[in-house]
Amino acid sequence: ILKSNDAAMANFVVISDAYWNDPFWGTQHYIPHCLAREHTVLFVEKATTWISPLKYDVPWSRVFGGAKLKRVTDNLFVYTPRARLPFDRRYRAISRLNQELLAGELNRLFEAMRIAGPHVISFDHKAATLFEKLRTRGKKCYYVVDEVSEFDWPLASKKAVVEDEIETMRAADAVVATSEPLLEKSASLNPNVCLLSHGVDLPSFSASAKPPEALREIRKPIVGFLGKIEAWVDVDLVAAAAGLLPDASFVLIGPIRTSVDALKGRPNVHLPGACERRAVPAHLSAFSCGIIPFRPGKLTQSVNPLKLYEYLAAGLPVVSTPLPAVAPDEELGVCTADTPAEFAAQIERLLASDSPDRREARLRFSENNSWRKRAEELVEFLGVSA
Repeated sequence: ILKSNDAAMANFVVISDAYWNDPFWGTQHYIPHCLAREHTVLFVEKATTWISPLKYDVPWSRVFGGAKLKRVTDNLFVYTPRARLPFDRRYRAISRLNQELLAGELNRLFEAMRIAGPHVISFDHKAATLFEKLRTRGKKCYYVVDEVSEFDWPLASKKAVVEDEIETMRAADAVVATSEPLLEKSASLNPNVCLLSHGVDLPSFSASAKPPEALREIRKPIVGFLGKIEAWVDVDLVAAAAGLLPDASFVLIGPIRTSVDALKGRPNVHLPGACERRAVPAHLSAFSCGIIPFRPGKLTQSVNPLKLYEYLAAGLPVVSTPLPAVAPDEELGVCTADTPAEFAAQIERLLASDSPDRREARLRFSENNSWRKRAEELVEFLGVSA
């Protein structure tokens, strides 16, 4: 049972568009995880729909298991809501009904847990009705991390997604955006906006991290990518760069969700599959250089790559395709290139010119961009007392 809001602790309710036990954590996991150091946090998982297991890798137990509440730490609770109606990204009437149902469910939970006046942070773009129906005196914040209209969701209507997000931005007391393009869009709909870039889980990175055996056997230097291998990852660019740098090994770690035919058969390209979140620092310790080979497009132009912060925390130089959120920085050893020849040339240059001074600069950067600092900045922006 939670104590009601008092001078010692503020309550936060985080409406997520993910599951707490997802193998890859993002902002919507790290922010509540860090908030829970000093505040009581209720993390509300994504509501499964009745047909989710037919579209995604979701067990049927999430559909028929009912609502569940689990205590993760002294201050952090995870709530799994009841299954909802499908097609809420296609029909706005269903979206509003699902939000009303969730609001009723959460209002009853607030009463049972004695949560008084919580601040609500939604990472779900469908939250305007939820904000309206929740019984709370706290701030209501929409936290936008992606250009959601560009996602290729099954059975979704782009028009419905756009209209739902616009309504949510207007209904919120505050909006947090993770990149300049998202900030610009948000500011046109809500005057109370803030730019908070992504961060890094710095405590998980240490000099003692050792690469897994499978990576220790790969020839150095290793040019690496760690993350989901989705359609926006330019595998053709990676294949061409690998062809230009035959003495380097290219290692792409992560679940494969797009065609990687261009990479197959290349002797210096390795696809070892996904690794669990806690093993990320160990895998990155095997890399000599990190890459962010994203295809140009509205989705990637709005992204703030989490892997940039993880690469730098691991002490790596970084080569990326041009993205607004990735500023070239010679002190850190971060540069951009948009052709295979330039990409390969920048990798070669950074590998040859890396230095202890650059690695020290990356550590300082990471210390100033930890998730703990981002959570503190969020609390300050919302004007929440400790």
